[in-house]
Amino acid sequence: MIKKLIRSPFGNALVGWTIGSIIALLMITVRWRTVDKEKSDKFMASQDGIIMVFWHERVMAMPWLWPSAYALYALQSPHADGRMMSHAIGCFGVKTVWGSSNRNPLSGLRGLKRVLDRGESVAITPDGPRGPARKSALGPVAIAQIAGKPIVPMCWAVDRYWRATGWDRLIIPKPFARGRFIIGDPIYLDDIGKDQLEQARNQLEIALNKQADALDRLMTELP
Repeated sequence: MIKKLIRSPFGNALVGWTIGSIIALLMITVRWRTVDKEKSDKFMASQDGIIMVFWHERVMAMPWLWPSAYALYALQSPHADGRMMSHAIGCFGVKTVWGSSNRNPLSGLRGLKRVLDRGESVAITPDGPRGPARKSALGPVAIAQIAGKPIVPMCWAVDRYWRATGWDRLIIPKPFARGRFIIGDPIYLDDIGKDQLEQARNQLEIALNKQADALDRLMTELP
């Protein structure tokens, strides 16, 4: 029934807004803190468009945690599932670039570059949309090289959560959990050659995994 519902424009929007509203209600209950907030605020204020990257397992809270003063775009498929997710993230002010990382990657790449050229930011899950989990694809480093904008690893963690059963084992915060959000150091790749893209991809993957593991450990050590 849900599949039939999301095929209609009204039903698609209704389901998307419902998902976004449920996520927002859950996020309100979580006690969030930003790690090194003063440093993060200064960094964000100094930027002219960044490539925000995070693992797909952490996608649920990112639209809520992104600093709302700065425009953010995400790539979505124009098919029913993508339109539904566009409505969901739109509840948090995140805008959509239409394209597909699988069927027409060049179209999506051009759309993301146009956003970055305007000085606005884009969000990418390097292991999405189908995995393998926590293994980075080349997409983010290719965009960073072409657009001349920094990749910024970001992550969140909570002390109490559920795990979904999908390929990414999506993390779902439990109500009233304690949460931490971190904005990592920027990675600049505009001066590298095409022969160095694989090395940069591996560098990004290592940075994201270290960041996630360190933040998860921090949550287990909270009093």
